[in-house]
Amino acid sequence: MDYNELKSIIQKNKKKIKDAAKIAGYAENSWKVAYNDGTMSFSKVPLLCEFIGISPNEFYGWEEESQSFGNGNYASHISGGNTQNSNEAIKALKDQLKEKDKQIDRLLKIIEKNKLK
Repeated sequence: MDYNELKSIIQKNKKKIKDAAKIAGYAENSWKVAYNDGTMSFSKVPLLCEFIGISPNEFYGWEEESQSFGNGNYASHISGGNTQNSNEAIKALKDQLKEKDKQIDRLLKIIEKNKLK
């Protein structure tokens, strides 16, 4: 999902963009850049999803239709009968974190190498 789609979902759920950005730890303009660049912290995704009222699956584009989880409480949704999808989403997030860790390690090695020069 690109930023404009996410913005549309936020507005559709009668939430404010600036509030979503604040939850993600950014000012509204810098959040757009961080989101589009993929530099937004993964730790903010569950909070953001709960605020907006979407699942992490939808946030990452693994679901096509927006789902409303009552009053936007995704936590109550995942504690219900849909644990298989939740487990799949958690596994996918863990896989993404492992890949990000590998990228960080590569960058740290480059930085260390440059310091030695």
